[in-house]
Amino acid sequence: MINDFSKFYTFMEIVKERSFSKASRALGISQPAVTLQMKKLEEMLQTTLIMRKKNGIVLTHEGEKFYKLCTQFESAMFRFKDELARIKTDKVPLVIATTQLIAEAVISILLDKISQSVGSELDIRIKEQNELINYLKDRRSDIAIILEQSLDSSLLVKKLFDYELILVSNKKIAESVKPEELVKFKFIKDRTRTYLDDILHKHGVDAHALDVAYSLDGSIMVCRALASNHADTYVAFLPRFLIENELKNGRLFEINISKFKLTRSVYAAALKENEEALHKFLKIKTSFNF
Repeated sequence: MINDFSKFYTFMEIVKERSFSKASRALGISQPAVTLQMKKLEEMLQTTLIMRKKNGIVLTHEGEKFYKLCTQFESAMFRFKDELARIKTDKVPLVIATTQLIAEAVISILLDKISQSVGSELDIRIKEQNELINYLKDRRSDIAIILEQSLDSSLLVKKLFDYELILVSNKKIAESVKPEELVKFKFIKDRTRTYLDDILHKHGVDAHALDVAYSLDGSIMVCRALASNHADTYVAFLPRFLIENELKNGRLFEINISKFKLTRSVYAAALKENEEALHKFLKIKTSFNF
């Protein structure tokens, strides 16, 4: 009978780090202790889970199946802890999961309005875009604010607001350009916005032909890099709502692209059982005036 779940977490950390030594550092225990835990786990399950290789580790077929079970177990434990916390307190916070961009640039300035609308305290959790739906379906959040439409039939998904993605520079260079002139600029690129390549292609611009000085993860990092580095003239595509202040105070400069306008949508999603919470949350839609 399994009564020591620490071995599960050790196994998951090894898989995550792809290394016994890195897992030992992450867990704060010695490498021999990690090896011993894995040995006992494999003896208990009577199978081999991991094969050591020169360049890391490889999961066996049984290891792949066991890792999937472990991730399900981890999700269940998170749900258990959340529900336990709710039992302990009379005030049950509404858990909202979203990306760092939306949390910092949007949710943070509307906390009071959201709290008043839903009638509870808030617990804001930052996740990667590709984690949000599973996080919601695992019931680890009540509402997820997502940057892409979801067609999952188990969810209620409502548009929250539209926003414009614009081209800006760190130095004043031109008020407007043609799409084909984009190849003249040095870009700071947000590598998470992969859809931009297709949109540029539709306007006759080969994204691979652009001069990319830096590739970064996320609009917030791109915004900070663009506003802080002046050794050269750089441009970037950024959400207008993120850079309103920078445009007003002259730290960044908008460049209009002729016959080119890029609008994206942000959605609020919830499980059908949380329809009431989603309905209350959507009452503040007019506050998202981007």
